[in-house]
Amino acid sequence: MKVKFIEYLQAKGWRKEASISDNLGNVDAVFNRAGKVIAVEWETGNISSSHRSINKMAFAIQRQDILAGFLIVPCRTLAKYLTDRIGNFEELEPYFDFWRNCTVCYPGILSIIGIEYDDTSYDVPRIPKGTSGRAKN
Repeated sequence: MKVKFIEYLQAKGWRKEASISDNLGNVDAVFNRAGKVIAVEWETGNISSSHRSINKMAFAIQRQDILAGFLIVPCRTLAKYLTDRIGNFEELEPYFDFWRNCTVCYPGILSIIGIEYDDTSYDVPRIPKGTSGRAKN
């Protein structure tokens, strides 16, 4: 899912695995138009990785390095079909007020998007799982 999403963004002019700020590391995709930067992270790691991703973007908004940051995570019902202990929307929800307060005095958008499946079927291949908590490609 993530690979196809990033490929789509690249086709629309986004840069893959790009830096948004000094010392914060890369995000999955960045779009820059006239100095207005948007960052996207599609989180496939554990809940700690999800926290790192959203904190990185909140900090970049505070530093005015980005105008918007979007974290995409599965909802809990989808997460059970993915890797073990993958971060999910419901686990992040208790922290929404904290992140809202982190960016309230700064121009920008910080958003967490929960994704869900359309349907389930025994007729499609299972997503292979690695031992590191990440899906195999």
